[in-house]
Amino acid sequence: MTSVIPIPPPLKAFFALFPLHTHPAIQTRERQNCSKSPTLWIHPPFDPSSNFLSSDIECLKWQAYIALRGLSNISVRWDLPPDAGTDGHLPNLCTYSESATDYELLDRKMIPGWVDTQVSGDGLDGFNDEEAKLESEAWMSLFEGTVHAAVVRGVY
Repeated sequence: MTSVIPIPPPLKAFFALFPLHTHPAIQTRERQNCSKSPTLWIHPPFDPSSNFLSSDIECLKWQAYIALRGLSNISVRWDLPPDAGTDGHLPNLCTYSESATDYELLDRKMIPGWVDTQVSGDGLDGFNDEEAKLESEAWMSLFEGTVHAAVVRGVY
């Protein structure tokens, strides 16, 4: 048998000034935003009617990386708010696993690992030849250095 300790009336009146309030549950992102094909979530293009290249340098960098690795079955989506990504930033890659029958939203740091699982491991890291591998490394270096700095500062 448990005994209840009575709360003194002055303390009970004080606690009554601070009523307990329960907030509603936090809604998670809906999974229906993903399709069965891998989809790169990006910032919208400057002119969506003429191309699908993102207006954001970070998103464009990952679009180039995926294209230079030879993956051509990746969709792009730009109808999401800029903070729709897992860490509050785009790009993100939404993948679907048949074996797990579930969606996974990958942030930009996890994209290279996923791409590695999609390409063959012949020493070229999935590139068609050594020239394509060098070209990709050059583009990534350029995007992470000069081009990224110029776009962020608005000098283009």
